[in-house]
Amino acid sequence: MPLGAARCAAQGEDTCCGAEDFFVSLLSKRTKKTTMIDPDFTSRLRDFSCGLFFMFQLLGTAALYAKGRHHQLQRSAFYFMLYLLGISMVEFYLFFIDNFLGAMLKPVTNIMQVTVVPLALMLLYRLTHTHGMKPLAATLNLAPYWVALAVYMTSGSPVVYDCILAAALLHSAGIVIYGFVAVRRFNQQLAACFSTDEHLSLRWTWLLLLFYLALAATWFVATKVDSNVTAAVYNMVCSVIFALLCYFVYRQDDMLEALGRGAGEPTTGTLAPKPAGGRQDSYHFAQALHDTFEHGRIYLNPTLNINGLAQELGTNRTYLSNYLNQELHTSFYEYVNGWRVKHARQLLATTTLPLEDVASQSGFNSLSSFRRYFKKATGTTPACCRAAGVNR
Repeated sequence: MPLGAARCAAQGEDTCCGAEDFFVSLLSKRTKKTTMIDPDFTSRLRDFSCGLFFMFQLLGTAALYAKGRHHQLQRSAFYFMLYLLGISMVEFYLFFIDNFLGAMLKPVTNIMQVTVVPLALMLLYRLTHTHGMKPLAATLNLAPYWVALAVYMTSGSPVVYDCILAAALLHSAGIVIYGFVAVRRFNQQLAACFSTDEHLSLRWTWLLLLFYLALAATWFVATKVDSNVTAAVYNMVCSVIFALLCYFVYRQDDMLEALGRGAGEPTTGTLAPKPAGGRQDSYHFAQALHDTFEHGRIYLNPTLNINGLAQELGTNRTYLSNYLNQELHTSFYEYVNGWRVKHARQLLATTTLPLEDVASQSGFNSLSSFRRYFKKATGTTPACCRAAGVNR
């Protein structure tokens, strides 16, 4: 017989029942206390996450406005954040001040949230192009969402609501696929026009695209599960994503502004074919190009771009890019940085300069970009190259 049962039998049935009642009462109080604490805690967590998200939106919108006064890319991102902030303010009014929608509150606010999806595509388009989406394309991208919202508010049909959510998820998946393709194409354009990708590369968008998928999944769960915890998780994920977005976009240089415009030379469009004059007429600058790098050391300019080099050679960037691609089988980025690496090897072999000085004196505008390209070009790091005494 267990010890507790023996003690119970020894003390009598009344004592045992009294002890049992005591423990049942204690357990009941604990259970009631737990059920009273948990809803309050999750509710506070939800409200805290909502306030955190709202704070990030305010700070991000203000920062992008300040920089967007002088830069087109940040101005486009400011409009995106301003729209998002407007949606959040409407939701705040509906949830905390006056819910005039009644039972339609959650479906309507969920549909309002998905109207941000086409704006995400418009911002991604602007990031990967030197211009924004054309007005007609932007309207066709955004209008269906507001039409769908109007249809749902008129009909109140759950089928319409589910169709809108499914369409938004499919659209989000399409945006992610488009993002991978557009960013890759953008990086190819960078290689054709710039000798450095510092503050220009969109490598950070890979991370945000993955976060965007996580956001879409979290949002879908939050629309199906009426829980303070899921709402808090959704707000937290949103806070992280939009904080990162504002940070990276704030630092991002606009390709159009960075490249500038050559005299009469467009900075967009496809490369023109070779003129009928043939190689000698088309590429009369070939020797001048070599001399400019060999003797003029133009590659030491850390902000060198293809327009500046074309002007230096007395040609235009279209023919210069064609020459590099078709005759030398390289890109502008690889050609310039190849000379920089060659210069850096000489400094590593003949001096004891710190790596930061080697990088700056070779034309690289940062130690990180120097290390990255040096390793890519030589298969080893600058430090290992110096330690081995190799001048490859």
